[in-house]
Amino acid sequence: MTNNFDPVAFMDTLVEGGFSDRQAKALASSLFQLIDSQLVTKSYLDMRLAQDLASLKSELLQYMFGLLIVQTGMTAVLFKLLH
Repeated sequence: MTNNFDPVAFMDTLVEGGFSDRQAKALASSLFQLIDSQLVTKSYLDMRLAQDLASLKSELLQYMFGLLIVQTGMTAVLFKLLH
């Protein structure tokens, strides 16, 4: 997964702010791991949305065909009873 986090620039900022090199490296490393494990990308969201829409389309088609079959059966029964 790609992201825009620059650990070197982050470490430099921490060192300028008073952190030791060791502290800055540890904090940058742990923050990078957190971001890398929790970040959601646009491509992942697009893929997930496409999957969800395909699933929804399938469910709606099943529901509509089921209703069509029931409606056809009810119409046939009504014609049979009225004639």
